[in-house]
Amino acid sequence: MAKYVVTATSVTLNGTNISESVASATLELTASDVDVTDFGSGGFTEVIAGLKSGTVSLDFHSDYGVSAISNLLNPLLGSIATVTLRPNGTVTSATNPLWTANVLVNSITPISGAVGDLATFSVSYPTSGSVTSATA
Repeated sequence: MAKYVVTATSVTLNGTNISESVASATLELTASDVDVTDFGSGGFTEVIAGLKSGTVSLDFHSDYGVSAISNLLNPLLGSIATVTLRPNGTVTSATNPLWTANVLVNSITPISGAVGDLATFSVSYPTSGSVTSATA
């Protein structure tokens, strides 16, 4: 399996490319475990997959320009937005899949930072509905 260094992850928010504002991106998908242990389990717990969920976590460089990240996020607070992510660049392929998720924008951080530091903020948004992956 090929390995790669993260250098060009592509991130969009409601169709707007926000990659230049993003310092880190993570898509985590999980399935809850449902206990189905019975007397025939030989003293071991048995589980099956239950509901699936996901989280999109993004670390941003703050920017307050007209079309900058703060002005894109502020009006979305409390609503569902579409996020797309590609591991390496903007061309979807078998080796660079496009992940699409609807997320609940449940928090924003308009101001964050200490004197002399780069102004940054982080968010973690829960997915809403299915998360899809495409290779073409």
